[in-house]
Amino acid sequence: MKAMRMKGQMVFEFVIAALILFTIVVYVINFLASAMGAYHSRFSGSFLESKAVQISEVLMNDPVEGLSYEWPQLDAEKMADFDAGCQDVDSYIALIGDFGLVENEPFEIYHHMSIMVNSTDGTSYVDCGRTPPEMMTRSVVTRFGVLPSGGLATIQVMVW
Repeated sequence: MKAMRMKGQMVFEFVIAALILFTIVVYVINFLASAMGAYHSRFSGSFLESKAVQISEVLMNDPVEGLSYEWPQLDAEKMADFDAGCQDVDSYIALIGDFGLVENEPFEIYHHMSIMVNSTDGTSYVDCGRTPPEMMTRSVVTRFGVLPSGGLATIQVMVW
């Protein structure tokens, strides 16, 4: 007896299996592409928040580079020097480099910042940095300190 051959059946099963495989691959690629945007956004926000916290720690706790000799007492002379030192572009670029806001890999990226020290009555002691664009991911850290006059001040660090 001769064996029967199934001529069209094998091609049909192969087409169905290929369609199922193709559907699964497209679904996985679509899922990963949509999830990567959310993960990247979360990573960027966490990175900027860590930089803002790092800068605020230096400003409040470093007696050499910061705004105070001892936490939480702010120093008027240090605040005036810091404010005067970041008014021109070259000083600002050097300052963001000192605070570690320049990434060199895979190419040079500058993150920007804004540092403001205001008393509770509205007097501004430090206004350093740039104003961020509206639709930019940014992180804001607010700290409190004691002014030389005895009043309370807010130290706001924004990084984007």
